[in-house]
Amino acid sequence: MYACSKTKQAGNEHGFSKEKINNKDIKEFIGKSITVTGKTVNMKLGAVLISENGESIWMDGLDSWPDGYYVKDDDLNTKTVKVTGTIIEESDLPVFIPNENDSIIQQGIPKPKGSDLQQASHRYLLKDYKYSIIK
Repeated sequence: MYACSKTKQAGNEHGFSKEKINNKDIKEFIGKSITVTGKTVNMKLGAVLISENGESIWMDGLDSWPDGYYVKDDDLNTKTVKVTGTIIEESDLPVFIPNENDSIIQQGIPKPKGSDLQQASHRYLLKDYKYSIIK
């Protein structure tokens, strides 16, 4: 669920369902405060909120959710939270196209040949956020 910092739901104003909003729709809200509801997940690069339709929004500066917010491989104990913060975007994910002839082990996220690495490195984040547990 996404909402502007105003009382009007973002999805209603722009003609798409708030449950079906995706990362391309988030671009409209860069620099604005929104409220997002989703599941807490910890990844190598930090804490992520996964929305109801599977979109990922990273928590800027948060290496992991606090103890008890995310239990690996246990959806029943993973928390659903509501987060309000300002949307920003970065192109900082460590992506690469593997070279099968290279003996050096590369670190990062492998992408298939022909991938647009600039696009693949893109992510949305929430900064200056506050979160609360819903369930």
